Amino acid sequence: MKTWNTLGLLFGLTVGGLGCNDMTESDSEMETFTPGSDTSNNEWSDTEWSDNDRDEDGQEETSDTYGIESGCNGHFISAEAAEEMYYLTQISDNETIYTTYDRIDGIATLFEACGDPWGMFPTTYRHITNRIIEAIEDKEIEDTQWGKDIVLDFASRYFDNLQKALTNDEPSYAWAQYYYLADQDDVSRTRAVVVAMVAHLTLDLPYAMVEIGTTEDHEDDYFVLGELMIEITPDFLDELLYYYDTDAEDILNGFFFGNWVDGSFGEDTTITLSYQTIRTKSWNNRWYLEQWWGVLIAETEIYTSFWTIDGVLATLDAAGTI
Repeated sequence: MKTWNTLGLLFGLTVGGLGCNDMTESDSEMETFTPGSDTSNNEWSDTEWSDNDRDEDGQEETSDTYGIESGCNGHFISAEAAEEMYYLTQISDNETIYTTYDRIDGIATLFEACGDPWGMFPTTYRHITNRIIEAIEDKEIEDTQWGKDIVLDFASRYFDNLQKALTNDEPSYAWAQYYYLADQDDVSRTRAVVVAMVAHLTLDLPYAMVEIGTTEDHEDDYFVLGELMIEITPDFLDELLYYYDTDAEDILNGFFFGNWVDGSFGEDTTITLSYQTIRTKSWNNRWYLEQWWGVLIAETEIYTSFWTIDGVLATLDAAGTI
């Protein structure tokens, strides 16, 4: 159990009231992501952390990028690192797709330095966001402003839920389930990270689309961006294995590509754990949420879908399949 979380992050009592303009020095001097570049070239990249020095006792010494002397408490981030992460979740009114990427990358890096399983999602999210930024820059979608808006709003929902988890506040039911599962020694990390992806896709995505004024005219762009997640899957699979010793290749290849290895996951699993199905449902739920009579339909569908998928993953986990 994370002791800083149990204590409710005492720093939150003193900084919890800070506004968007009350950033720390490290936050205001955030390094800017180089558009179109691979994340490995970013100063906050995983490369910096993977080459950690070791002290005389063989313990990893974390980078002082954030002014933290010791960023880890065993395999969890320390209270100091959690405090720095808290600031990274506080977005301003002047966010861009690049500062958003930097925040995700910074959060991922802090978690990766310790192998803290809460970081499995931002490790994947960093690659996804990077690729979408490239698509916006290269005009692979028609409405680039809509693309920027979805990056910002979508990520803000992850930041908000992480901030609540860091301060012992109450995240959404979907994100609470991810953080709970990630901390359980008897739960597969593969199950946990897929739950996080499903939380973001089923719950956060339709509400983000409503918030930014998505219309039927954006359907092509929506599905183009969705395809990009499939494209970069091998990149974050490698990092999940490297940082978290999590071999999610079979289940995530099945999830994204619909190619269930040797049929071992079963026909019902293919239907339930289909990325194509989930993103189509999210698009449809966006439409329902916009209708005064459709809100309850969408909320019920979102809730049911999330827990159904979690149940399938739990079954696979119990059977030792993932």
